Amino acid sequence: MPGRLFDIKRLARHDEHMEIANLATETERQEPGALVGAIDVGSNAMRLGIAAQDDEGVPRLIQRYREPVRLGHDAFTTGVLSPQTMDEAVEAFRQFRRILDQHHVEKYRATATSAMRDAANGRELIARIAAETGIELELISGEEEARLVHYSISRRVDLADQFSLLIDMGGGSVEVTLCDDGEVVSAQSFKIGTVRLLEMLGQEGDFNTLLSEYLDGTRKKMREQIGRRKTDQCVATGGNASAIGELARQLLNTESEKRVSLPELEQLIRKLAKLSFEERIRDLGLRPDRADVILPAAMVFHDIMALAGAETMVMPEASLLDGVMLDMVDSEKRTFKSQRRNLLAWARSLKKKYHVDQKYGKQVASLALSLFDQLYDRHQLGHRYRLLLELAAQVHEIGMYVRVGGHHRHAAYLISVAPLLGLSEAEKQLLAQVVRYQRKASPSESHGDFAEMDGDTRQVIWQLSALLRLAIALNKERRNRVDDVEVGMDASNITLHLEGHGDLLLERWAALKTASYFKQAFGLNLHIDLNVTEQ
Repeated sequence: MPGRLFDIKRLARHDEHMEIANLATETERQEPGALVGAIDVGSNAMRLGIAAQDDEGVPRLIQRYREPVRLGHDAFTTGVLSPQTMDEAVEAFRQFRRILDQHHVEKYRATATSAMRDAANGRELIARIAAETGIELELISGEEEARLVHYSISRRVDLADQFSLLIDMGGGSVEVTLCDDGEVVSAQSFKIGTVRLLEMLGQEGDFNTLLSEYLDGTRKKMREQIGRRKTDQCVATGGNASAIGELARQLLNTESEKRVSLPELEQLIRKLAKLSFEERIRDLGLRPDRADVILPAAMVFHDIMALAGAETMVMPEASLLDGVMLDMVDSEKRTFKSQRRNLLAWARSLKKKYHVDQKYGKQVASLALSLFDQLYDRHQLGHRYRLLLELAAQVHEIGMYVRVGGHHRHAAYLISVAPLLGLSEAEKQLLAQVVRYQRKASPSESHGDFAEMDGDTRQVIWQLSALLRLAIALNKERRNRVDDVEVGMDASNITLHLEGHGDLLLERWAALKTASYFKQAFGLNLHIDLNVTEQ
């Protein structure tokens, strides 16, 4: 079936240093460049996946390697990776380097998540890995992690016409994402990963009570994110989710290892709680680094399901590793389309949350994009800047929810702290700056955030904010009277030919008030020509 990975056949063999799952025997015959690789540096282990693209360009996982290097042990206790842990991590990457070279893998991406983000010397380890193995390890945000997992799930699970709760559980954090009709409407990272909980709470004493008390601190934030709407389906990813499915099948004789109900999960938690660490290894066949985290994992899954009113949790063959590979092999057009859909869904959700006029935002966005497209020869900005302008136009009024006075600054702050799947941190800050300069003061080096930008980025902020200001002016007092804008331009001047109904005098006056700002941004004098129809 298109968009579906072949089932993974796990080997029974466990090496002291590395578990290897062979999913195909023909890798030696692959042509150089025919394979892609992905490395996921998590809090509990490091994984390398190698995939071949099928006839439709979908990566088919053929080999998987796992190194049990637990970065989270140091990161979540002392906050610093010990020399021994760093040595183990570098050795794991040396092994990954040998495997990549052996199979002639030239296209790969290596990502690191929660533990590396939290460790004070995480970037030192990244630099050492690059120097000693030649592998550039990318430290990704919780938002990027959630985006890649969602991208994998969207290709494996039908999310259409569903309100879906996605839970990706790692060792350091849990990414909770809400999707409406396949589009991400909210995403948030919570520091309740299994290894983090284990290191913080320990294995001794009344662990269940301690965990329940600790989760109280996150329930309110989760409840705010999830809201009161009941989810149609709950999708869980990560190694612990797969293990829970297998254990439920083994201990409870469930119908499928890919699905577990809330009552079945409750039964499983009770059974796991009665078993010691050693018994989970001996009787259930769990690896030591799975046996100690499986109980907190099951309890966190149960807690989130209960908050969302989810009756069943499904565990597809989806993962961060899979999402990384899909993101690499898919066309830029396809990945950008997915990102744009999610970001516009986020914008709609944000406008609803802050009670913003949806119709007004769409009208301003339409005018801003028309100006952007017609002025392309002047600014030469690509499609990602076009998307940033579209988002800025859609959400520029959210700051009014905080306070009408200075709402442009409040909106910029809300954007700067919001989880935005598909935007880099630099793009998010640029978006915030464009919204910041929708009105009032012009960009200035006396403004700290703007002063930190490089010269090219400052110019982009000037130009996008000028287009946003002009689009807002052309819909002055929300009258929606401008139907179309045609741009005429020569070396020194730009003339806007406005078509619409009514006299458009207010819109012309408001637009001309942006003339000096516009000239600073584009070096052009602004003129307005009216073509109106009687009402």
